[in-house]
Amino acid sequence: MSLQNTANPNFKFYLGDKVKDLITGYEGVIIARSQYLTNCNTYGVKSVKLKNDVPMDTQWFDEPHVVLVIEKAYKAHQTTGGPTDSPRATNREI
Repeated sequence: MSLQNTANPNFKFYLGDKVKDLITGYEGVIIARSQYLTNCNTYGVKSVKLKNDVPMDTQWFDEPHVVLVIEKAYKAHQTTGGPTDSPRATNREI
């Protein structure tokens, strides 16, 4: 089996795009993307609506079932996560 594009998958949609699932009608903003060993791209979509005043869980959809609603509907304002320096030792005994 040949694995194509595993080092650099070609995602159709970008983080921050608002999309809609064609099967369920679920709409939201893409907050995560993944690619499986079978070369299937999937998207983690977070709804902008609340359910009983609580944010809904992120739902995952296969790329062929998703259509674009609004390009770049949301843009992150700051960079978070990733590698950081290790905290310094405090010389305290525990």
